Amino acid sequence: MPNIMRAEDIPDFKDLPSVQGMPQGCAWGIWDKNGERDHVGSLNLLTPEIVLEAKREIQTGVSVSLNWPLHNVEEPGFMRRKAGHKLVDLKPHFVAHDDELHINTQSGSQWDGLRHWAHQDTGLYYNGLKHTEISGLNPVPHNGIDQWSKRGGIVGRAVLIDYASWAEQKGIQYSAISRHCISENDLDEIAKDQGVHFRPGDILIVRSGWVKWYNNATASERIKGAKEGHEFIGVEGTESSIEWLHIRLSLAEQSPGPGPRLEAAAKMSAHTLLIVPLTSKQYDLYSYN
Repeated sequence: MPNIMRAEDIPDFKDLPSVQGMPQGCAWGIWDKNGERDHVGSLNLLTPEIVLEAKREIQTGVSVSLNWPLHNVEEPGFMRRKAGHKLVDLKPHFVAHDDELHINTQSGSQWDGLRHWAHQDTGLYYNGLKHTEISGLNPVPHNGIDQWSKRGGIVGRAVLIDYASWAEQKGIQYSAISRHCISENDLDEIAKDQGVHFRPGDILIVRSGWVKWYNNATASERIKGAKEGHEFIGVEGTESSIEWLHIRLSLAEQSPGPGPRLEAAAKMSAHTLLIVPLTSKQYDLYSYN
């Protein structure tokens, strides 16, 4: 199949070629070119035309960092190591300092790359990459975030869907540390209320309220809910929600908390559905308050 760059050239969800052992909607192969396997997935949607169109959205020129400080996650979940920072004094040789960081990248603000999570039934990562090809004796550089850097990083238009504020206005009560699902219908209704019109290549940002919960929780509540508990709010992990993303051609889904992992309502994991077949990136633990 020829390399597809333009969003309008991508097949409809139901017409995506089937891939053995994978769920419907698997986008493997559509960006392969000249017999070479693609490594960046839906980042291919960020064409120069899409980026130039995004530039027109800039109103004030003010930039805002969404990253959480490294110390915010006091007790990382899933047996991950807490971030460590050491200040190195270079005296008496120089009047200067160095910094040393020791961190599990999943314990703070981060993007989930295409080598992070495999399709659990087959053990395959995006475009058929095997587990042993990443951490075996002869690893290959396929699907790495270095491939994102080679194509110029990630630059595009992001759209914010503020579920937390919308739910408050609607009187919807929920716990951020439960399997509370944000459906595609919710996303459409919020977008309509906010006057948001999705475009190909959009980076979808969903404010779920998880960071707000964490910031207001006590130390013991954080340990119980974020370290020991594995249930979080997030976008529903179903085939219909993945088709919704495909139709709107969002290249990434972002949520301020571990919620996008979503084992939502015991259905398919959004990790499995987004990162593996749909080739989208997920990024977690960001602050939109």
